[in-house]
Amino acid sequence: MGHTLGSFWSLLWTLMLLRFPLQGVYGFFPNFWSRPMTFAWGSVTHQDMTEDAILSVTLRLFTEVPHPKGKRIREEDFQVMSLWCACFLRTPEDPGTQAGAPPEQPADTQTCSSCPYWTCEGNLVESLATKGLLTTGYYGTKPEKPKGKCSHGGTFDDSRYRDPHGGINKDSSSFLFSPHHYLHSEAAVLAQEASTHFLEMLWRDIGSKQFMRPLLPKLPSNHLMVQTGVVTVNYFGPMLKTSDPEKFWELLDTIHPLGGKDEPEMCLSALELALQNSPPYSELFVFTDASAKDAHLKNSVEALIQEQKCKVTFLITEDPSRTRVKRETLAPDRFNLYIDLAHSSGGQILFTNNENIRRVAEVIGESSISSVTLFSHQKGAIFSLEDSPKRTRRQAAKQEVHPFWIDSLVDKVVMTIQGAIWAFTIRDPTGSAQRSTLVRGPLAEIQSIGGIYRVLLLSPVLPGEWTLTLHPTGNYSVHIQGQSTLDFLHYFAVPVDGRHPGLLKMDSSPIEGVPVYLVVTATGLSQPESGSVQLEAVNLAGKTGSLGEMHLQRDANKTDLFVAKLPPSLLANGSFTVILRGVDSEGRKVERAAPQVATVVGSLLELSRDTPVFPGKPVSVTWKLTNPGSLKQYGLKASSVPQLPVNISSSRLRLGLNETETGQITLQVPGAAVPGSVITITLQAGSLHPAGDPTFAHIHLLVMPPPPVRNFSLPFCNASWVRGSCGPSPLQCHAGHWTATLRIWDEAGVRSVQAEGGAVVPHQADGPAESVSYTSDCCSREATLVVTNRLGEKYRCRVEAPREVPGKVVGSTLPETPSRGAAAAAVIAPWWQVLVAFLVTCSAL
Repeated sequence: MGHTLGSFWSLLWTLMLLRFPLQGVYGFFPNFWSRPMTFAWGSVTHQDMTEDAILSVTLRLFTEVPHPKGKRIREEDFQVMSLWCACFLRTPEDPGTQAGAPPEQPADTQTCSSCPYWTCEGNLVESLATKGLLTTGYYGTKPEKPKGKCSHGGTFDDSRYRDPHGGINKDSSSFLFSPHHYLHSEAAVLAQEASTHFLEMLWRDIGSKQFMRPLLPKLPSNHLMVQTGVVTVNYFGPMLKTSDPEKFWELLDTIHPLGGKDEPEMCLSALELALQNSPPYSELFVFTDASAKDAHLKNSVEALIQEQKCKVTFLITEDPSRTRVKRETLAPDRFNLYIDLAHSSGGQILFTNNENIRRVAEVIGESSISSVTLFSHQKGAIFSLEDSPKRTRRQAAKQEVHPFWIDSLVDKVVMTIQGAIWAFTIRDPTGSAQRSTLVRGPLAEIQSIGGIYRVLLLSPVLPGEWTLTLHPTGNYSVHIQGQSTLDFLHYFAVPVDGRHPGLLKMDSSPIEGVPVYLVVTATGLSQPESGSVQLEAVNLAGKTGSLGEMHLQRDANKTDLFVAKLPPSLLANGSFTVILRGVDSEGRKVERAAPQVATVVGSLLELSRDTPVFPGKPVSVTWKLTNPGSLKQYGLKASSVPQLPVNISSSRLRLGLNETETGQITLQVPGAAVPGSVITITLQAGSLHPAGDPTFAHIHLLVMPPPPVRNFSLPFCNASWVRGSCGPSPLQCHAGHWTATLRIWDEAGVRSVQAEGGAVVPHQADGPAESVSYTSDCCSREATLVVTNRLGEKYRCRVEAPREVPGKVVGSTLPETPSRGAAAAAVIAPWWQVLVAFLVTCSAL
């Protein structure tokens, strides 16, 4: 079952990136942390606008769509709903911009006059308004701002010093960053309306049913659409999916954990497949009776668990007919790997036998999106079903005491106790006690299922410190969980500077020695009955104790968003659990721990893709490896699911302190690939010297339907401005420089521009075209720029040094004619991309 906040966040993130790519998008500040970094406390950010737009459309959708059982969805049902979509949304900057927009001003029209102060008022020329023309602001020096044009303006914009001085951006309420800061609120309202309008158009175009599919888990629990996957471990697949709970149990009935006839089995391969096909925050259950034959996949599976933030619970049985014969050949610690994975994911490991497996499976019913772990302890690495719980005279006085806290926002508490335990006692905060021999007493109902005790505390559960006293004869484990509306999601981020400073979400685990921030989104802080909860601090709990406690800073405009800076000294190479701490309305302690253990890695490994994925077409994925520490030698290995031939540009690297290397992973997508299917690429970077744990990165490639073939206009480029001079003498060529500004027209949109055999050339929107500025010395008097559009098609534009007077406008330079396939693909409608992406993403969920 997927975590609703996580799955919907992922969907909207994917959708927005497909519709509004990050490259070249610079309107408004990105997220809530931009405000304190820029002293713009009253600013409205992209995050604010996007969240509000999503909530508005979601509420309207649920109030309009008839409820299956005739009930009405009320607005108050969404009071505690919090959605996190920290994406950059391209939105109109100027108030008054309409949807059927006025034409852009001609290239030679003056748009701004100089402004001598930080705050610029009246610096837009009056003729723009009278003629109904639009303009924008130039930023920096590439491309250089033409005479008479407006600057973006603000602290980071060097172009504001070039006449006309000043700028026009409304990104924030701070005069330090926005010369038109006094219009920020008006611009933000318009931008949010545009965001809401976009979502509404998408909803109306594809219909309520398709638009609502990723939102269905937010309906009351009796209307949940449960997505589940079952993988048989004996043969490593196939992946079977169903949204029907009854069908899921039918599939489960076809799986027989016993009788595999071999030991070990391909358990981790099956688990890896399940993780790659599950949405974030899912809970996975593994039924097996054998150890893992593919133990080498542990690090990869662990990385997937952390990336997906999934819980994994193992239900392990032993086949008596096999163990009686081969017991001497089976290692007693063969299940330790499963214990480690269950612990690091926040799940459980349950040992049972064939007779009780159906009853033990009832434990699955207690796991839900609202469950929180209150206490977990494990003594010893392994249990045996044949461990005797009988005590000896020497063990009679032995006992172990475990205190745990239940706060006022927790209900339906369940304890799972297993192992060599011959008795236990539970005690509530008032001192009332109940022994394990009493099946139903004043505090709990106790069930015994094949060596496993399930203790269900009776409601209402008294808040405060409880105590569990155990009398063990060997190894055991305790897992206590409850249900609560108070929960949280978190991720790690790094600060970024530039024209729009803020926090950039990391796709990886924290990097050793690199300062990072912890960003938290909390739910259930306001309780209708018990009042509000105040979160105060975050603690990092390591294996040997607390690594430190940091104060949580709350966003001024959002009551459910928090951030804490984690000092580099706390992030030594190792693992830790994130624990939030606060108090309820009566000042009593409240704690919530993240289910998964976070692992600090020694290197930063990133994967990215620039173009869509189509059946029968090649795909290129860019990898980037950064070493923030001392000199290391790496070995790189790439693989894909489903298994396809994968090529990587480099298999071995040597990187020094803070060095970075990039390369490519290429593969051919089969022509039979089904649109809507997913190809997962995994890259492993292992530290060969000095030896260390490998770092992993994953990227999921969504196969798109082939684009329709239509009549089209060929893409072309035009060198609209060339300046500089090159003398006739080649001996002094390094002293001279020339610059060419090109405009590229491509109906598919420009993804990237790169000098052939050289570096990437920045490009930015320039009316209906893209503008590129290329500079070279006179030793190279011509260059070929390779343009890649958003469909992955490539063509070339040639530029050369001016032969005439500098500054003279020269004629067109046409690109090499693209292939018929490239030209036909160049006219794909943007809305078609969005609708297809939304539908196939929904089907994948």
